[in-house]
Amino acid sequence: METLVLKKDKLKDFLKALGDVQLVAPVIDAGKTQFSEVADIDEAELNLDDYTAVTKKVMFPQTETMFAFRSTADGVAVEDAAQAQKTVVFGIRPCDAKSFVILDPLFTKDFDDPYYMKRREATVLIGHACVEPTNRCFCPSVSGSPSGTEGLDVLLTDIDDGYHVQVVTDKGKEALKGADSLLAKATDAQQKQKDAADKTSSDKIKRSVDLKKMHDLLPKAFELPEWKEMGNKCIGCGICTYNCPTCHCFDIQDEGTPYQGRRLRTWDACMFSEFTVHASGENPRHDRSARLRNRMMHKFSYYPRNLGFVSCVGCGRCIEMCPVNEDLIQILNTVREVCK
Repeated sequence: METLVLKKDKLKDFLKALGDVQLVAPVIDAGKTQFSEVADIDEAELNLDDYTAVTKKVMFPQTETMFAFRSTADGVAVEDAAQAQKTVVFGIRPCDAKSFVILDPLFTKDFDDPYYMKRREATVLIGHACVEPTNRCFCPSVSGSPSGTEGLDVLLTDIDDGYHVQVVTDKGKEALKGADSLLAKATDAQQKQKDAADKTSSDKIKRSVDLKKMHDLLPKAFELPEWKEMGNKCIGCGICTYNCPTCHCFDIQDEGTPYQGRRLRTWDACMFSEFTVHASGENPRHDRSARLRNRMMHKFSYYPRNLGFVSCVGCGRCIEMCPVNEDLIQILNTVREVCK
């Protein structure tokens, strides 16, 4: 697709030129970066150094109303909440964009989930290539890249002359129409700068994990005593799942009065002790080691068997943010070592 260049001092003008859309961009809140709707371009944090902010909630909100109801003189009125407005997400990382490619078949496998899919179709993803991958990134191990375009509509890469702008999809091309006057065609020299930046960022990734036949090794490792040792550290806080771009478990609840109310779904986590509790009180995953094992099995065995690829983008957030230093790579390495 087309490759262009945007001057860095024109970035705010570029964002304004995207038109009448809901703009979601990185903002600083209580000292941390998170992706939120931006009413004023000046609120956006354009120095994208914080890699911990996830964008999963743009397509899959932490809490969302599925439908609402209220009593009327004529009976019961039901309001369907599966709506979406045109949205542009600016500054998303390549790994996070790839996560939606992984989630898409899940939300469409048996039937289209209207809540997720309407947002997905209405959203344009403008990514920002990673300049300084963190020391826990391992995206190449899961077929990713700091400059990958999978799932993106547009990718911006820092170069000497500004931003190299790679238009990936027709949706991206359409979104940039209003910014035509701000964009110039990339020269050969600028393209070489972009290629050099891609290589430099890839070379900075030091961690890796061998996933060859891991989907077969994990079932063989199901009864290993090592799970107990690895699971003993876990405190069941769920930070790994809530900050994982591809974790998607949810609970559905009803709330209200006899006269009005709503059905909603909220994020849930397989690492929570009550996640698998039956109505009888029985819990087939009654300890943290069983829940940790299930999380690894799901991402690296069940998902590949059912959908053809692992449910991990190599962002390493679960490693960085775990308060007790559970390390996904070390866990998988242990499985391979014991089952080799």
